[in-house]
Amino acid sequence: MIENAKILNMYYSGDVANSIFLNGIEDLVLVDTGVKEKRDELLSEISKYNFKRLYVILTHPHADHIGNNYALKDKYNPIFIASINSKKLLEDYKYQVNNIIDKAPNFLDSNKFRKFYLGFLDKEVKIDVSFYKELDIDLGNRNLKIICVPGHTMGSIGIVDKKNKLLILSELLFKHSRKMIIYIEDYDKYVESLKNIKDIVEKESLECLITSHDEEPFSGNGKILSLVQFNLDYINKLSSSVKALYRKRYSVEEIAKELCKKYKKDYTLDSIVTVKSILNSNKLKNN
Repeated sequence: MIENAKILNMYYSGDVANSIFLNGIEDLVLVDTGVKEKRDELLSEISKYNFKRLYVILTHPHADHIGNNYALKDKYNPIFIASINSKKLLEDYKYQVNNIIDKAPNFLDSNKFRKFYLGFLDKEVKIDVSFYKELDIDLGNRNLKIICVPGHTMGSIGIVDKKNKLLILSELLFKHSRKMIIYIEDYDKYVESLKNIKDIVEKESLECLITSHDEEPFSGNGKILSLVQFNLDYINKLSSSVKALYRKRYSVEEIAKELCKKYKKDYTLDSIVTVKSILNSNKLKNN
């Protein structure tokens, strides 16, 4: 059991999205607000805590992580925190949807997707605190360091709790048991973030990892480092496959379909975004 930390698993559509509670002496930190349909479950959990101030850290702007932002704003008026690169996407959902549609205009029925995606969300909220590289929060009993780990999205962030030897990451590290190819907006940033996380885990001797879509924490420094390496190997294999198909003059959509067949994944928007990010990488351009 992690001291002063709890994972709330919220199940939906065959998946799980986690909200993480980190309680200090007087303040409570909530990492991600989860899916809209689990609002009552989230509010019930928060009601168990006594706190003077609520911080809500949003790891990135995807709908399954921000579905209850307004419900918390209405009830608790918390301090919302996010990367500067997520701010506009979090404060303007129509802009966010258009941004997603622009990434795969030939794949998505824009009107149908817009209705589907916005259905996961309530009203927007204002981000109270945004930052570029890192931010510290003093909870009295320990300090939390919020760090930027771009790649999955450009505004993705993680949290280091040194006292608990705990690392919280959203969708930087995957076990790859999900039904789709991982969603990566920037391949180069993703690889860089993985290497940075490896350095942090080694330097700080971190022993516990919580992610957004795994029900239980990962325990053990070696196990976390192995997971980081697994992800580096995985994305490099994806990159090699993309490059090989690109040289055969396959289109983006054709490459994405072939990847999904090879890795036995559903053909989704995620695979197209990832293929595009690999094709736009500096590594590919320089080869």
